[in-house]
Amino acid sequence: MTKSTIEPFFMDFSTQIDPLNTGLAFLPVMFSRNQIEYVIDSVDTSLADRSGLRYYLELLVPEFAGSSQFKRLVKMPGAEKPPARGNGSVVYEGCYFQLDELLDGFLEHQKPEFGTTEMAIIPTLTMPYITTETVENNSQLLPGATRSQASRWVLKAGLSERDFVAWGNSFFTDYMSKNRPFLTWHPNGKTIGPNQPEYLHFLLNMATVPATILRRVRVHYKRPKYNGATVEVLERGALAGGQPFQVVSVPVHPAALQFRPGDVDYYEVWLTDGNRNRISEVRTYKIDYTYRSQEQWILFTNSLGGWDTLRLLGEGSETLNTERTTAEMERPAGAPADFAELRVIQIKGSRELAISTGYFEQQSQEQLLYLSELLLAKEVYLVDSRGHQALELLTSGLVIKEDNSDLQARSFTFRMATPQFNYSTMPVAPAVMARPTKWRGVGVVQILDEYGKRTGKARPLKLQKYYVDDNTTFKPLTEKPNQPGNSDYADSLPLPGVTAGSTPYPSQALTRPTTYKRTTCINGQIGDTATIIIPAGKYGSEISQDEASQRAEAEFRQLNTQAYADQFGTCTAAPELYQVATVAGHWRYRVNNPNLFDIYLNVVDTQEPAIGNTWNLQGETRPYIYPRFSTDLSFPAKPTFDYLLIIYGTPGTTLNVKVYVDGALVSNQNYLANLDGYEQLALPIRPASGNKLYIKLT
Repeated sequence: MTKSTIEPFFMDFSTQIDPLNTGLAFLPVMFSRNQIEYVIDSVDTSLADRSGLRYYLELLVPEFAGSSQFKRLVKMPGAEKPPARGNGSVVYEGCYFQLDELLDGFLEHQKPEFGTTEMAIIPTLTMPYITTETVENNSQLLPGATRSQASRWVLKAGLSERDFVAWGNSFFTDYMSKNRPFLTWHPNGKTIGPNQPEYLHFLLNMATVPATILRRVRVHYKRPKYNGATVEVLERGALAGGQPFQVVSVPVHPAALQFRPGDVDYYEVWLTDGNRNRISEVRTYKIDYTYRSQEQWILFTNSLGGWDTLRLLGEGSETLNTERTTAEMERPAGAPADFAELRVIQIKGSRELAISTGYFEQQSQEQLLYLSELLLAKEVYLVDSRGHQALELLTSGLVIKEDNSDLQARSFTFRMATPQFNYSTMPVAPAVMARPTKWRGVGVVQILDEYGKRTGKARPLKLQKYYVDDNTTFKPLTEKPNQPGNSDYADSLPLPGVTAGSTPYPSQALTRPTTYKRTTCINGQIGDTATIIIPAGKYGSEISQDEASQRAEAEFRQLNTQAYADQFGTCTAAPELYQVATVAGHWRYRVNNPNLFDIYLNVVDTQEPAIGNTWNLQGETRPYIYPRFSTDLSFPAKPTFDYLLIIYGTPGTTLNVKVYVDGALVSNQNYLANLDGYEQLALPIRPASGNKLYIKLT
């Protein structure tokens, strides 16, 4: 049931869904269950004999979930693909390495504890990794061919192959920024039973992770409460200590949200920061109080790394199948009549469960298609009064689309993963006194604020089980991540010697104009770009400099919009009067139509490296090399050299070129475009440090 209720004109604002936090910048993540290819670019394309080239990729992963310390996993050798020739060109594809299977093996699902009602952090679904590449030629390391790539994050999740091609590189940035989805593909508007377990999961791939995450719910009651209210917004739990790229597990079933039996018609759930700014989508749940003669629940992993619950309302059956191992015994002389010549050595039983979904009462086509998730799930559990029972799905085929069918249902067959050797029927066992154990902290992990910088507090990295009576380590050695929401969680404490706000990898200053120009100028003024300034050290990282810079870049992408330019961009009566900060020892170049200009530093008969944006400089990686037909560029002041302009126009036409320096007209010349449609001319001045040039071609 996707909610489409029209709200009354006079709304009680205390019952509205919290406003979306539009100031969040989302960071890229990779899918571990889709193809992750790493390519080392071919080196030295002028090398005639390439048979001796060997490429090596070293992969480093964290020592433990949540750790900022890395260990080498593997160093893989490889060879480049032979250069491909065709149509007069040569393509150097480089050396390919496939990483998805390696990385996916280090990630694991973490099933919600039976009956849990509190939010919790899941650190094992995501992981950063670092790569280092080297290239050798005939066993000799090539100079400059060693390079370390900054940490990248991977999530134990995947998209369908067709969607991955279209969304693989932008799902966690563009799609999440727009839709804020929980990690599930179940159609929104889910009908659940009053006792059904239900969970949502949310990825914190944000540049600024909220210090506190609130679970909020808008409840629609079946009948007015004592105060006459039929709708109420409630806060049902808070979680602190979440770090970037971790996953939050959010129980959203009626018991977790503390509903009184029979009170609630339907409800809507979302997550907010501590200021009640919404960070997630809103999911709607309808509670079905109808008596069902049979109702069972299957808990399984979905493609995005979360856990979904499937409600099965159809008829079912349970079958016990056995396998007997027998041995034939030699019958001794004089053996009695009841002597068994066949002895049963072992009996192994397996229980099979056949269940039907029952007819889908709403969104039948969407529900039918969604059942693909169950067939692709790697972990499946039956939920009953005793907890979770591991299942193996035996059904291997399913009709997921059926036209012209009103009532639709599907049946599944499961096998209990635990074999059965004996029979008994006992009530739930009482608590058994055992040697008392507890968990103690091991290692140290810094507590970071929403910007990734240290708070001056730390907590144990992981928890280790030990015996309370003699303080010895539990056997076998048992450890688990120490994360908020865990029942044994060891909270943070002040860490001596750590200054709040410090970080080993502070982000660098970012000052950059928007790619949009202001469109709201009046009185004939011309709109210009806005300057986005992100100060140095605003973000931090415990892993790498690049990760801190990625957060600053994410904020720039989030701010770089037309709305931002319309609000903060400048307006000038004439474009030659533009104002922009210049770097010391540099001047600024701007033109009225970038498609009509190229600029080049005239370095004939000198040792000065060529710079500019002409065609012959493309592909070079030196400073001051810009794409063709680009403008708003920064160049070093060269008092002893001339800059060359190439201007383009229709062959044989007159081109008027006006050159302004700091708003003042210094040259106004006409030129005749040659038969090739261009003209070369020397810039009439040698710009000095701080100059702002504007060149207008008519």
